[in-house]
Amino acid sequence: MKLTVTEEAKKRIARYLSPDKKIILDFDDGVGPFSAVGDCGLEAGYKLVFVNRDQKFPDFNSKIPSNIGTIYYKGYTKPQLDEKMELRFNQHYFTMPLVSPHGTLTENVEVLDFTGVQETNDFQLTHDC
Repeated sequence: MKLTVTEEAKKRIARYLSPDKKIILDFDDGVGPFSAVGDCGLEAGYKLVFVNRDQKFPDFNSKIPSNIGTIYYKGYTKPQLDEKMELRFNQHYFTMPLVSPHGTLTENVEVLDFTGVQETNDFQLTHDC
């Protein structure tokens, strides 16, 4: 499995990229500190989350190589992903779709930066359907 971030998408997230950060691809299923309830609309929701490199998140136990570094994800969500994925930036809609040769996995990947946040309880997000 591999994720390629296009040059346009890299420019969009450049301010978050740093060797002292860990990158997480969170599938919004209600599991883990970044997903309070899950996605109520039943569409695939993903977040690209930047955290301090030394923080431990046991739910994110698998890795995807990418051209921006290793990206961690919840191993059991592998069936939601594809062998070849690409994160793009759509400048017309200001969105970041995650796509594969088989189609669009999600129309927009949300980007969150939690570097500097020390307690995992601080990651709790409000989510209302």
